[in-house]
Amino acid sequence: MLPTTELIESEALTLPVSERAELIVHLQDSLEPHPKAVPAQVEKAWLNEANRRYQSYLQGEEESYSADEVFADLRADDDSSLFARRSGKVCASFGSISSESGT
Repeated sequence: MLPTTELIESEALTLPVSERAELIVHLQDSLEPHPKAVPAQVEKAWLNEANRRYQSYLQGEEESYSADEVFADLRADDDSSLFARRSGKVCASFGSISSESGT
């Protein structure tokens, strides 16, 4: 890193957590700007998507699953994720890692 960057980083690390979080959001936005969503447009988009999915289900294009099936799958995912974390094969949402990698 450049000396100026190192200085900014060291000063940023002295900020309270809430201010560091706010700074992170601003820095991220500067890298990947995104339009601000209008709540009414978001709601309309979700309603359209829900309707599309429902119509697809009614036409037999989508499968349905009981709540018991969904929760059983979630429990199975949790159990396998817990086992993988304990064995050092998975690192959060970053995918598989080797336990020999040192991370």
